[in-house]
Amino acid sequence: MDNNPHNTLITVNSADAMTYTLEVAGVGARSYAFVLDWHIRLLAALLWIYLAAFLFYDLSVFSTLFEEDRQNTTAAWIIFMPAAIVYFLYHPILETAMHGSTPGKRMAGVRLITLEGHTPGIGSILIRNIFRLIDSLPGVYTVGLLVVIFTRNQVRIGDISAGTVLIYEKKGGRQSLSDVARQSLDSRLSTENYDLLLELLDRWAQLEKHQRIHLAQQFLNKIGDELHSDDPNALKTRLQELVDN
Repeated sequence: MDNNPHNTLITVNSADAMTYTLEVAGVGARSYAFVLDWHIRLLAALLWIYLAAFLFYDLSVFSTLFEEDRQNTTAAWIIFMPAAIVYFLYHPILETAMHGSTPGKRMAGVRLITLEGHTPGIGSILIRNIFRLIDSLPGVYTVGLLVVIFTRNQVRIGDISAGTVLIYEKKGGRQSLSDVARQSLDSRLSTENYDLLLELLDRWAQLEKHQRIHLAQQFLNKIGDELHSDDPNALKTRLQELVDN
């Protein structure tokens, strides 16, 4: 959602000694993703509040919910505590489960990575989200937005502390990547080479074309006779299709 024609690029050195360039998501895409996620988590929390009130009590419970009574206190905990968990732990839980993404980030076409180009671990994600308390000051993420505007990689304080950056996720060829992954299941790849293939496919959208060609050729040379004897060229054909796209 950024209209800035001069988007920031970040160069990442991968474990296989290759380097590739990623496009950093700016304040526009970041804000768009956050607004989408904010609406999703707010609606999820409100849905639980009304659903819990309807299932366990009735909607009239809201009129007496905050009166000093043990039964009302229990009802308040049952109704509001899960909603608070959904609202406040939405980002760390989903960013961990969705490997650096959330529903809002996916719709905005962005995702989190580390400065080394990997999916952030739970530790980095927790640190990043703890610092939301500072980034959100004094309101509407003023501190965070100002830091994003004036930092080189357009990151907020949470990203600086966690060593993460928000990038645009290239979506082209996703179906072809799935085809290659499925095709590899029919081959006789060793566990080591299968893991290597999955890592290559995970990085595919972030690689320049000449890097794709080089790495795909290296991989095919490495696996050699491990290809399925019934269709020895199937995996090679799929990888070639990816290279040509």
